[in-house]
Amino acid sequence: MKKLLISAVLLFCFYYLPVNAQLYYDTVKVDAESIDEADGSLSSYLTEHFPIISEKIIKNITDKRIIERIDKPVEAGGGIFYKVNYLVPRSFLLDTMKILWELNIPEFRSHLFQIDGKDTIYIDTWNNVLGTAKDKTYTGFFEAYRVRNYPSWKDPEKGKEDKPATPPGPNNPLGLFVVHYDENSLRYFHGTNKNHLVYSKMRNLSHGCVRNDNENIAKMKEFLIKRVIKSKDLSGWMDSKRTMSYDFDRIDKFPVRIVYKTYSIDRDENGLFVELYKDVYNYSNSRNIDTKWNREDLVTLTTRDNLFNEFKLKSKGELTDERLNQLVDYVLKKLDTYERYYIKDLSF
Repeated sequence: MKKLLISAVLLFCFYYLPVNAQLYYDTVKVDAESIDEADGSLSSYLTEHFPIISEKIIKNITDKRIIERIDKPVEAGGGIFYKVNYLVPRSFLLDTMKILWELNIPEFRSHLFQIDGKDTIYIDTWNNVLGTAKDKTYTGFFEAYRVRNYPSWKDPEKGKEDKPATPPGPNNPLGLFVVHYDENSLRYFHGTNKNHLVYSKMRNLSHGCVRNDNENIAKMKEFLIKRVIKSKDLSGWMDSKRTMSYDFDRIDKFPVRIVYKTYSIDRDENGLFVELYKDVYNYSNSRNIDTKWNREDLVTLTTRDNLFNEFKLKSKGELTDERLNQLVDYVLKKLDTYERYYIKDLSF
């Protein structure tokens, strides 16, 4: 990697991310023989320091690079090189960090956020496999409190108590890393031995735990060890195939929020959009919501009132109440589940 320097100059400004957050910036300087080489050095530096950073965020940073072309003197061999400055949100360069891991059950996806003071900064969205209707994943406010490396796995199915545990390794249903968040129901985030299922359409397939793409859970392992867990040095875990477990000290714990919401209304760089999801646990019948395990206030269903109110909030006055009613009717009657629809493209 070419020479990389982080300047002491801080800028205070707005930077485009999928959430509106005011951020401080550091200038990261790279000297390179080409712009591609500079971008590659910057990308390697950021992923090394902040392993769960998304490619989209890196692209947002590199797209706003400031380039100075330098002609080498003849006596130095001639040619050109580039001094490239990148404005990087300072929160991505800290040594110690906190995140929020938020999961939406019917969406089959989790959303990662960095917590920086009062700001919550979107990082990335990951596909997940969730519990079946028989073995549900539960809603609630939790904290990650334990990690396990190279875990063994015991089949929780009734009648299989006497079966031997599956040993650690790539064929283990837990994958190679586990993040515990719920001591009561014994649900947790982990990898998988069936990575292809993480990209199937309907992903309510697990015993209640939350399966992740193995590359993503590996990035989370690296991130937690480098940036979150500060009560103990776990760097020896990075390439280890030993079975190990560590319970977090108070300073290491980070929030996990699990919701059950059968639609999403939000904005991205292409505008306001809506997605609908199946009511996979049939919570439209409130008797199916076991309040011993679930936070009922974290269950939000696709009703006319819910859609109208959220469209009104997110459209920011762009649509009259009459048009909002027409939009809600259209969404309820015409749209399929697990597709993203931009409001500007709908004929309602």
